[in-house]
Amino acid sequence: MSKLTGFKKAAACTAAVIICASAFSGAGNGMINADRGHALSSELQDNYKDIASKKKNIDELIAKQEELDKKIADTKNDISAEQENKEAIEEQIATVQKTILALNETISETQDEISALEVSIAEKEVQVAEQHEQIVQGVGDFKVRLKAMYVAGNNTYSDIIIGASDFYDMLMKMELVKRVAEHDDNMIDDLIALKDQYEADEAELNAQKAELEVKQADLETQKEANEKQRDKLAQLVSESQISIDKMSENKELYENNLAIIEQERKQFEKDLDDLYKERQAIKAEEKKKADEEKARQEEERRKKEEEEKAREEAEKRQREEDAKKAEQDDNDVQDNDDVDDNGGSNNVDADDGDISNSASDDDDSVEYVPPAPAPSAGKNAAYGYTNSKSNLTWPVPGHYNISFGFGWRNSGSLYGNHKGIDIYDSQIYNAEICAAEEGTVIRVENYCTHDYGKNYSCGCGGGYGRYCIIEHPDGKWTLYGHANNIIVSVGQHVEKEQVIGYVGSTGHSTGPHTHFEVQVDMGGYMAQVDPSNYV
Repeated sequence: MSKLTGFKKAAACTAAVIICASAFSGAGNGMINADRGHALSSELQDNYKDIASKKKNIDELIAKQEELDKKIADTKNDISAEQENKEAIEEQIATVQKTILALNETISETQDEISALEVSIAEKEVQVAEQHEQIVQGVGDFKVRLKAMYVAGNNTYSDIIIGASDFYDMLMKMELVKRVAEHDDNMIDDLIALKDQYEADEAELNAQKAELEVKQADLETQKEANEKQRDKLAQLVSESQISIDKMSENKELYENNLAIIEQERKQFEKDLDDLYKERQAIKAEEKKKADEEKARQEEERRKKEEEEKAREEAEKRQREEDAKKAEQDDNDVQDNDDVDDNGGSNNVDADDGDISNSASDDDDSVEYVPPAPAPSAGKNAAYGYTNSKSNLTWPVPGHYNISFGFGWRNSGSLYGNHKGIDIYDSQIYNAEICAAEEGTVIRVENYCTHDYGKNYSCGCGGGYGRYCIIEHPDGKWTLYGHANNIIVSVGQHVEKEQVIGYVGSTGHSTGPHTHFEVQVDMGGYMAQVDPSNYV
C-alpha cells in the first residue's frame, strides 16, 4: 500500500512539472507581443512629431493670412491703393494654397496614423485575448495541480523521511518535494506576471482607442479647415479677378482720360506761361511808368535846380549891384559929409533872402515814415513749427505730414512728375490754407464742384481744382491746389499766414489734401522747385 502511495505522489509531481512548463510558454509569448507593441508605439510617436511640425507651419500660415486679410480690408476701398490691394490678394492666394497643401499633408498623415492605430488596436486586441486565454488556462492548470496535490495527500517532510526505505530514497524524496515547491512558486509568479502584463496591455489598448477617437475628431477638424480654405481660395480668386477687372476698367478710364489730362496739363502750363508773360508785361509797364515818373521827377528836380540857380545868380547880381550902389552912395555921402542910413536895410534884405532860402530848404525835407510793426509769432508757432530755410512758412498750420513729395511718383492712377508736395492727414479736410509769405494774388480758380476723392481728373483748374497763385516780393510764386474754397481774389494783397482758403479734394485728387508748389523765375519762364527746400 505504501508503494502505491509513493507512486501517486511521483505521478502528481511529474504532472505538475509539465503544467508549469506550459504556463511558462504562454507567459513568454505575452512578453514578445508586448515588445512588438512598444516598437509600434515608437513609430507613432515619430509620426506625431512630424504632424506637430506641420501643424506649427499651418498656424504660421494662418497668422500670415490674418495679417493679409487686414491689409486687404484696409486697401479695399482706397482708390489710390488698388495695386497694393491686388498684390495683397495675390499674396493671400499663394498663402492659402500653401495652407491647403499643408492641410492635405496633415490629413494624409493623420489618416495613416488612424490606419496604424486601427491595426495596432486589432493586434493588441488579439494579444490581450491570447493573454486572457493564457491566464484562464494557467488558472485551470493550477487548479489541476491543486487537485493532484489533494489526491496525493499533503505529507510533511517528516512523513517523507520516516516513510523512506533508505537514506538514498529519503534524499530523492526530499529533492522531489523541493522541486515541486519551486514549481508551484514559479507557476504562481508567472500567473501574476501574466495578469499584470494583461492589465497593462488592456490599459494601452483602451488608450489607443481613446487616441483613435481624438485622431478621428482631429481629422474631421482638419477636413473642415481644408474645406474653409478651399472656399476662401475660391473667394480670393474671385476678388482677385474683380480687382483685376476693376484695375483694367480704371486703366481704360485713365487711358481714355489721358488725352484730356495731357491737354489740361498743356493748357495749364500755357496759362502759367501766359500769366508769366502778363506779369512780366505788367512789371515792365510798371517799371516804364516808374522810370517815366522818375525821369519826370528828375526833370522837375533839374528845372527846379536851374531855376534855383538862376534865382541865386539873379540875387547875387542884385546883391552885387546893391553893394556897388551902396558903395557909390557911401562915397557920395562921404564927399558931402552926409551919412545914408538906408545902406543897412539892403544888408537886412540880403539876410532876409538868406532866411527865405533857409525856409525853402525846410520845405524840401523828407516825409516821415513810421517803423514797420514787429512780426507776430504766427499760427505755425502755436504748433511748435519753426522755419529757418527761407522767408516762406508752412501753408497748412497744424498739419505737417507729406503724403507725396516732389518728383517722380507711381501710385495707382497717380503717376508722373509731381511738381509740389501733398500735405495730408486724416483730420485735414476744411483746415485753413495760409499764405506762405506776403504778396499779391495773381490767379484764382474757384469754380470746381467735384469736392470728393477720385482716381481721374474732373478737368477743373487743370487738375488742381480750386486753387490760387500768389506772387511774392522776391519774384517767387506759390500755388495752393485742391481747395474746397478760395476766399481771396486776384490783385488782392495778402499778409504772411493770412487765410486764403480751406482744404478740400477738388480736381484730380484721391482725397482731401493741399498741393503746394514753389515756382522761381528762370529768366523767361517759371519753374517748379522742391518746396521742402523752402518750408
